[in-house]
Amino acid sequence: MEVVAADYEVFKRKLKGTIGLDLNQYKQQQMQRRINQWLQRVGAANYDEYIKMLQSDPEERERFTGYLTINTSQFYRDVSVFREIEDKVLPDLVQRFRRLRVWSAGCSTGPEIYTIAMLLEELTPGVRHTLLGTDFDVGALAQAEEGVYADNLLNSLPAKYKQKYFTQDGRLWRLSEAIKDRVRYKRHNLLEDPYETGFHLILCRNVFIYFTQETQMRLTQQFSESLVSGGYFIVGNAENLLEPEMADLKRVSYCIYQRA
Repeated sequence: MEVVAADYEVFKRKLKGTIGLDLNQYKQQQMQRRINQWLQRVGAANYDEYIKMLQSDPEERERFTGYLTINTSQFYRDVSVFREIEDKVLPDLVQRFRRLRVWSAGCSTGPEIYTIAMLLEELTPGVRHTLLGTDFDVGALAQAEEGVYADNLLNSLPAKYKQKYFTQDGRLWRLSEAIKDRVRYKRHNLLEDPYETGFHLILCRNVFIYFTQETQMRLTQQFSESLVSGGYFIVGNAENLLEPEMADLKRVSYCIYQRA
């Protein structure tokens, strides 16, 4: 497919009207390459033809949204980070606040927020914390609410949690209703929708790497404002916040920041 800059600008405007995603907030070269690969995969000759496909086919809109928002996650993802969360972050927060409000932004199909639910159940049995998972992709949220996962998504999860909170269903693993019941999910556009406040812990992992620097700094400020004083903000292992002190955040460990 021949790429014409003007055509791509028109495509971005029409795409925002069609699925609500503003590609101007994303790193253009990286995102445009992904989109071109998808058009080749589905056999669309150009951007205009593909926009017409999206406008007429709800299933294609769902598939494309899932592709663009890159729904990859797993339980206990990045073991060193989750050990820090388990051993230091959560005990510190529980000691200071007792009942926690936790938000997993860009939660994909739910493994990370469910991991937090399991860790909190071990730390404070029976205590009802407020756990929120949000994502732009409604298909991913539907999978999260179902709570059924392929074996490879549990590879990093300590065996004791797998045995206690999952039951095997053929080649899949089904999360216990008790843990599923602890998490609320909703659709949320990080770039446009208002943020809830009063969180003690926010995870937004492996999302920032796709945004422009300006967008990263704006979102960092918004996340910080959603935290209580002394709350924690955790990003992915390939991400470093730009000028976190401008958002009243200080780096306290690998991938982990705390609001001053």
